[in-house]
Amino acid sequence: MAVTSSARSGPRQVRRSRLVPLWAMVLGALVLALIGTSPEYAGTDSYIVGLIGKFLCFAIFALAIDLIWGFTGILSLGQAVYFGIGAYFVALSMKLNYTLVNATRYGSNIPDFMEWNGLTEVPAFMTPLLSTPVAVACALLIPTLLAFIFGVITFKRHIYGVYCAVITLAESLILQDFIIEYQAYTGGFNGITDYGNLRGAPFLWVIVAVTVVCFVGARMLTHSRIGTVLKSIRDNDVRAEFMGYNVANYRIFVFCISAFMSALAGAMYAAWVGIVSFLDTGPMLSVEAVIWTAVGGRATIIGPFIGAFLIRGLEFMLSGSWFAEYWQIFMGALFIAVVLWIPDGIVGTIGAWVRKRQAGTRAQIREDADRLAHDRQRDWEPAGAAKPGEERV
Repeated sequence: MAVTSSARSGPRQVRRSRLVPLWAMVLGALVLALIGTSPEYAGTDSYIVGLIGKFLCFAIFALAIDLIWGFTGILSLGQAVYFGIGAYFVALSMKLNYTLVNATRYGSNIPDFMEWNGLTEVPAFMTPLLSTPVAVACALLIPTLLAFIFGVITFKRHIYGVYCAVITLAESLILQDFIIEYQAYTGGFNGITDYGNLRGAPFLWVIVAVTVVCFVGARMLTHSRIGTVLKSIRDNDVRAEFMGYNVANYRIFVFCISAFMSALAGAMYAAWVGIVSFLDTGPMLSVEAVIWTAVGGRATIIGPFIGAFLIRGLEFMLSGSWFAEYWQIFMGALFIAVVLWIPDGIVGTIGAWVRKRQAGTRAQIREDADRLAHDRQRDWEPAGAAKPGEERV
C-alpha cells in the first residue's frame, strides 16, 4: 500500500515542481506594475523612464543570446547584426515619414544624410518603408531569414564552437563596414537621427507586454521536449545525434528564434530611443550582451534580465564619475571573474545554494536514503516474516 501511494505521488511532485512558485509570480507582478506605472510617478519625459525602456529592450536581446548560448551551446559574437537590422528598418521608416511632414534643416523632404550624399529623392527600393506595417515586417522577417541562411550554411556543415563564434564576429564587422560605406542610404558614421521617438507611457506598455510574451515563450520553449533536446545538444551534441536527433535542424531552429527576438528588441529600441548608429550592429554590443547573460546566469530565463539591468544600471550610475574611463576594463574583469568563480552567474549560484540548503548535508542525505530504502524493504516483506534479530518458530 505504501509503495502504491509513493508511486502515485511521484508524477504529482514532478508536475508541481515545474509550476512557477507563487512568490515568484507575485514578485514579477509587482515589478511589472512598478515599471508600467513609472511614467506616472517619474514623469513621461524623465530620464529614468527612458532608461527603463532601453533596459527592457537590452534584456530581450540578452534573453535571445541566452537561448542559443545558455541552452544550446552556440556562442555568437555577432548577434547584434539582427538587433541592428531590425533597428535600422524601423529608424528608416520613421525618418522617411518624419521628413515628409517636417522639412530638414536644408528645406527638403528627404532625409538629411541622403541630401548630404547628393541624392535628390528617396530611392525606389526604400519607398515601401513609408508604410509602417511593411517596415515592421521587414525588421522582423529579414533578420530571421538571414539567420536561417546562416544556420543552413554553418550548422549543416557542422561548424560549431570557436569557428562559429569567429564567423558571427566577422559577419558583424562586415555589416558595420556596409553601413559606413553606403552612408547615402544608412547615415554612415552619424547614423539615423532626428526622426522623433515613441517615448511615452503607451509605447512603454507595449515594450512591457512584448517582454512578458518573450519571457513566457522562452520558458515554455526551454521547459518543453524541444528544450530538453536543446540542452542535450549543449551538453553532448555527438550523443544527441547518435540518439537520432537532427542536431543541425534544432540549432537552425533556435538560432532563428534568437534572431527574431533580437530583431524585435532592436525595432522597439529604435522607436523608443530615436537614434540608431552602426555601433548597434557591431561586436561590442554582442559581447556586452554575452556578459549580461553570464553575470545574470546563463541557462536561466530571469538571469539575462537581471544581468542587463544590473550592468546597464551600474554603467548609468558611474558614467558621470572618473570610473567611466575605465568602464570597458571593468567589464572585461567582471566577465573573467564570473567565468572563474561563479560560472553559473548570479541566479544559477543562488539557485544552487538554495538547493544545497534544502537538501541538507551529505550525512543527512545518506541517512534519508538509507531510511527510505529500509522502509521500502519492510513494505515488501511478506506477512509473518521474522524481523531482524528474531527467530521464526
